[in-house]
Amino acid sequence: MKAIVIGTSLSGKTTLIRYLRRTSNLPLLEVDEELTRLNNGIYPIDDEYKHTVLAPQIIKNILSRDNVVFFSNTDYFTFEDIKVARYNNFQIIQLSLDLKELQNRNKSRVEKDGYSDLSQWLEGMVNYQIQLKKAWLVDKVIDANQSTEDIAKELIEYLS
Repeated sequence: MKAIVIGTSLSGKTTLIRYLRRTSNLPLLEVDEELTRLNNGIYPIDDEYKHTVLAPQIIKNILSRDNVVFFSNTDYFTFEDIKVARYNNFQIIQLSLDLKELQNRNKSRVEKDGYSDLSQWLEGMVNYQIQLKKAWLVDKVIDANQSTEDIAKELIEYLS
């Protein structure tokens, strides 16, 4: 089983990973956890270091694996990385939400939970997802408006 699940911020990746870890035996890894692990247990705040030093190490490691379901945000894998992944028999799965729903989720998280405002990056994340699909680099799109349980079921069925 080799898959990369790509979703924008606020698409429910973390919630889905938590659910899958409780309810499945999938070999799950997640980009933020890997960034933290490689940075001696501290999440890196230097974006240049994160993208030019740590992310390439993570991508190389993931692409060398034979059994992994890797969850990533939209800004770590280049199109060339995705092409290499597909060449290496990875399934590319996209968690999809439209910009309006992402903006609503962002507003709610900022107001209710005190999270940082991600609104300035959401449009770019959505555009990345659109361009990935237009380039025929996505094997499966999962509507992230569904319940976590339904998303998990659809993902597991696809991977089976």
